[in-house]
Amino acid sequence: MSMTLHVHNRQRTVPIQTAWVKQRAQHMMTYLGCAERELSVVFGSDRLLQTLNRSYRGKDRPTNVLAFPQTPIYPGEPETALLGDVVISLPIAAREAQDLQQTLEERVVYLLLHGLLHLLGYDHEASVPARRRMATRERQVLAYLHGL
Repeated sequence: MSMTLHVHNRQRTVPIQTAWVKQRAQHMMTYLGCAERELSVVFGSDRLLQTLNRSYRGKDRPTNVLAFPQTPIYPGEPETALLGDVVISLPIAAREAQDLQQTLEERVVYLLLHGLLHLLGYDHEASVPARRRMATRERQVLAYLHGL
């Protein structure tokens, strides 16, 4: 079985180099040991992210990225090939990229990494040590990508 990566652009206001982002995502998945898994990435609008954020997290505002695991994660559960979905607001990512002096694609790769780590069980909201673990892992993966 090989990696399956689906990228769906559900918005039309922000142009993006999807192929470059997809290539980086494949490198991330290999580095994180989930190259045999399946991941769906959706590029959406602020409105889509606000709707999802309200429905699934009770927060009635748009957000930059949301991650939806395919199955509940609990100890001893058999691993499925499907990791889940990462949904990214391209308008928010574009604003953040401008503020951070990054390209849109660089910002989207970071947000995708953040969502992917959530799908792999990292949770920066659980505790301070959990937040540090996730931030460390993000830095490691970004350093790896930078070295390619």
